[in-house]
Amino acid sequence: MSGVHFAVECGPNGCRVIDKKSTNGTHLNGAKIQEAMLASGDEIKSGQTVFLVRIVPDDQLPATSSSPQAVAQPPAPREIPGPAPAPIRAPAAPAPSSAPTPDRTYKAPDAPAPSPAVQDRPAQRPVPPAPKPPAPGPAFSPRPGQPPALAIGSWAFHKIPSGWQIQEGLGIQQDIKDAFPASVGAMEEPLGPGITLPQYVEAQTKMFREYLREPKIDAALPPTIPGAVETVALEVRYSTKDGQSIYYHRVYARSGAVIGVLTLTALEKDLSSVRPVYDSVLSAISFSRKD
Repeated sequence: MSGVHFAVECGPNGCRVIDKKSTNGTHLNGAKIQEAMLASGDEIKSGQTVFLVRIVPDDQLPATSSSPQAVAQPPAPREIPGPAPAPIRAPAAPAPSSAPTPDRTYKAPDAPAPSPAVQDRPAQRPVPPAPKPPAPGPAFSPRPGQPPALAIGSWAFHKIPSGWQIQEGLGIQQDIKDAFPASVGAMEEPLGPGITLPQYVEAQTKMFREYLREPKIDAALPPTIPGAVETVALEVRYSTKDGQSIYYHRVYARSGAVIGVLTLTALEKDLSSVRPVYDSVLSAISFSRKD
């Protein structure tokens, strides 16, 4: 995602999205565009992030709140900054049954970053996965004094796969043209006072259900991440408006009072070729606080 990837302008005749000469382009409902009018339910993809559009009259906007469920109407015009793999922040006090927020940071992610809200859906109360012992895997030991190929906060990528390129400050992405590139994004944020990793993941799960189209969310076996004291992993699947099936594999790693989030984003149909590459990246990654 570019520094300023696209802009949304709203006026008397409606809202439109404008690509701001981004590197990989802006896609609306799966089609690459330079400029297009927007309607509620449209999906804008920029870099690793998919934004869902909801257009509401000014008098129907909810009151401003720190909760991720509150959606502020953007002024016109509005520049959309990047990056936005960040999931939304966990709540300031532990409340496992309440709302917390890309995301993802996650903003959301994370999540992705919080996109405009989708229509209300029947409430589903998932049981947040508890931290599990990391899955056994090959230990990675970088050579003494050898710097990582890419560092993002406390994340250190010691391997960049062939055919993938570095996205500074974001992660790595497949180097392909005219297709949906798979990507691995990394971010981190501090845990609020008294917030546990399971509560943070519960807030992320709620965010996914709020902002994605009928997602299927499953707990996954967490990988071994050197430097992390506990990890949780989720698999998320959902379909875009144009029918494409999107797959997220998200790893939450805690080191001290900091949470790191690593997210694989890919098309479901490409998973058989992308997943082995992603697993090789996981086998050569670490998350360690520098203080």
